[in-house]
Amino acid sequence: MSTQLDQIAKKAKSDPKVRFTSLAHLLTPEFLKETWKQMNRRGASGIDGETTKEFEQDLDTRVQDLCERLKRGAYRAPPVRRVEIPKGPGKVGTRPLGIPTVEDRLLQRAVARILDSLAVFRERLLGLWWRRLRRRSQKDRFSWNRTLTLGQRWIPEPRVLHPYPVVRFAASHPR
Repeated sequence: MSTQLDQIAKKAKSDPKVRFTSLAHLLTPEFLKETWKQMNRRGASGIDGETTKEFEQDLDTRVQDLCERLKRGAYRAPPVRRVEIPKGPGKVGTRPLGIPTVEDRLLQRAVARILDSLAVFRERLLGLWWRRLRRRSQKDRFSWNRTLTLGQRWIPEPRVLHPYPVVRFAASHPR
């Protein structure tokens, strides 16, 4: 987990009533470059025809430009290239497959990384709750299912509330 994600986890832990309405500030050039290193770069090119190798040649300026467009609210996801691929073995016909541009794949992967980190934080927090509540319950053992039920109410799962260009997340205690 990156340093910025650690800071958000600490903030959520210190103030359980905080509600993260926007985590778009995490989409920095450094975070996107880190995401690029972790990304699968063997995919097909999108509707613009740009390959991952072409994108990588000018990675620094492309990432900087993408971050500036996100901050201005000028980013618009480009159309997805549609391709018909054959269905699995033993099945007749084809099915549609959408192929996003390299830039859009990078941004989707970065948002997924943020959501994954928030989900891990949520699971760790529920584990801490479970251990604490099991120690406190005297008559019967506090079950994990009961903890999950409480967790759904007090710590909802992170989800995207608003699509691009404004990236918003719900990641903590409802007010």
